[in-house]
Amino acid sequence: MGDEFARVRSQIFWLAVIALALTAIVSGYVSGRATAPPALALRARASPPPAVHAVLRDPSDSAADDIFSADDVVVDRSPAVTARWLEPALSVVVGLCGGSAPIDAQFMRLNVPIAFDIDPNAGEAVEVARLAHESGDVVLLHVGTAPSQSQLARLRARFGDFDGIASRTSERFVQALNGTGLLFFDERGDADAAEFTGAGIPIVQRDETVDDRTARSYIRFMLERAVQRSQHAGRLVIFMRPRAHSLEALTALVSARSAQLVPLTQHE
Repeated sequence: MGDEFARVRSQIFWLAVIALALTAIVSGYVSGRATAPPALALRARASPPPAVHAVLRDPSDSAADDIFSADDVVVDRSPAVTARWLEPALSVVVGLCGGSAPIDAQFMRLNVPIAFDIDPNAGEAVEVARLAHESGDVVLLHVGTAPSQSQLARLRARFGDFDGIASRTSERFVQALNGTGLLFFDERGDADAAEFTGAGIPIVQRDETVDDRTARSYIRFMLERAVQRSQHAGRLVIFMRPRAHSLEALTALVSARSAQLVPLTQHE
């Protein structure tokens, strides 16, 4: 009888221990769920935000870094916007060119009107100017300051005929170009056009830069945006760099035929 009682008491003891252990486990589980770190909630999010998707789609995206990098992408000149729908028309300027004739020539192969903004000091500037001239494209020579008549004469001796001068400043260019028959291309797009036209000097100004970032998707978007602007603002002058992604985006635009590409010198 004594042995049987001892055995029952032992069983009761161990059942109590097991019950206490189960209670502790359940309590810990409930407490853990209540105090779970917030990071666990991220697993329930359906997908990354659109900005993340854009980066994943084009990991090559980066900001351009050159003399044009600080320019406003779109020039705010309050163009004459019309309520009528116009046939979109773009004039394309590629620059600065002259560093690589094979790269610059890829733009000429598109067989559409393009103006080439050439750095006269670049290693293959003369060759690029010759190829552009033979392709019937507009040749612009980039200068930092207003050239003297002797400097213009030296440029003509090196490059032969060219269509105009391009610069990021307009100071003293009216006097420098007066009577030369040369076009002035305003790279920044903020010059006082009336000063030039008043002196009989043709001037064309940049309206938009499409590749201040390098991603293919971005450049295509900017070109499409320019096409949409042109439907109400008329011909727009687009600047782009002689880079592979810019060439790809321009090629896609040409293939889509969503806008007329017109010579830089064409009058509206």
